[in-house]
Amino acid sequence: DGLVADVQQQPAHQVDGLLRPRRHQHLARMVWPLLVLLLLAGAPLPGRLNGLAGSAQAQGMLAARVNGVGITLELLDRQFEDLLRERNIHIARMQNPARAKELKREALDRLIRIELLWQEARRVGMAASDDEVDRALAETRGRFRSPDQFDRRIVLSGYTASTFREHTRKLLSGDRYAQTVVEREVRVETADVEAFYRANPGLFKRKEQVKVRQILIAAPASASAPASGSARASPSVSNTTSTGPEVASAESARVRARRQIEALRARILAGESIDALARQYSDDVTRQWGGEMDPFGRGEQAPEIEAAAFALAPGAVSEVIDSPAGLRILQLEQHVPAVTLTVAEVDEPVRQHLRNTRGKEALDREVERLRTTGKVDVLTPL
Repeated sequence: DGLVADVQQQPAHQVDGLLRPRRHQHLARMVWPLLVLLLLAGAPLPGRLNGLAGSAQAQGMLAARVNGVGITLELLDRQFEDLLRERNIHIARMQNPARAKELKREALDRLIRIELLWQEARRVGMAASDDEVDRALAETRGRFRSPDQFDRRIVLSGYTASTFREHTRKLLSGDRYAQTVVEREVRVETADVEAFYRANPGLFKRKEQVKVRQILIAAPASASAPASGSARASPSVSNTTSTGPEVASAESARVRARRQIEALRARILAGESIDALARQYSDDVTRQWGGEMDPFGRGEQAPEIEAAAFALAPGAVSEVIDSPAGLRILQLEQHVPAVTLTVAEVDEPVRQHLRNTRGKEALDREVERLRTTGKVDVLTPL
């Protein structure tokens, strides 16, 4: 859970990126880069979502208090918008009010967590210095075309220069404290890596795969075309209901498509690039990538495509393949054998995954401790 095999056709000894740990957004350090990205992307004005309090009204109203420090409805609205943008959710298309409330509760929990970590960082002397804040702001400002654009984006995001500066200090400080919690409580030993490896054998196996490029010339299915599974054949081209003239027309189109695909095959065999020809002539969506298909294993493509692809040697071009969608040719780029990675080859990515997972758990415990020992009042119904 949280890991996916990502061998990307690399040799077995190249394991960088093999395991992609889940993106944990529990750490305060995830919030600061996200805020920068939202500024760059053009976050909308706060308080403009249907059903949320307007910005002017929200400024003086509190959503929560954390040890006496207020979190305004305006700030909650802004965090809610950021969360929607992060999840690629359009509020106008959200039909489930319960889901909207759930996301808003999550936004408020984030703000409470940030405030708790900031307060604890300040209490133990880990607050970010003016110089650190200046450097962080300078780095962010440098990603904009001009200082004026940066200033305008801050205003559009609901901040003033002063409040954005203090928000930056809060995030940097909370990040520092969160890191000390993780470093203090998280240890990953070799035995932990080995236990995870034994418990999740499927994560470290890669099936035999092929990587091919294709050109498809679309044509209506004919009586002689293989069915390739009834689910793939369109009822609109079923031969059982076609009239004589319709069948003749389909056959004529099929003949023209075969002439074209055979001519393209001859050009590839003569040395032309299938990449260039696919971009110009293919009727498949893969034309935009020069006919390149995602790597696939057995059982993942139509039988006629699978059989042709796995029979090819690297660089070879298939015979014309008949299918309901039309006529196509394949060129094999790479044949990747099945492989099982050893525990030594995946040691570092597994360690990082365990650090992330245990770090989340440690930080969740610390935030819960801070909530329990402090005083957190939620003042808005969610």
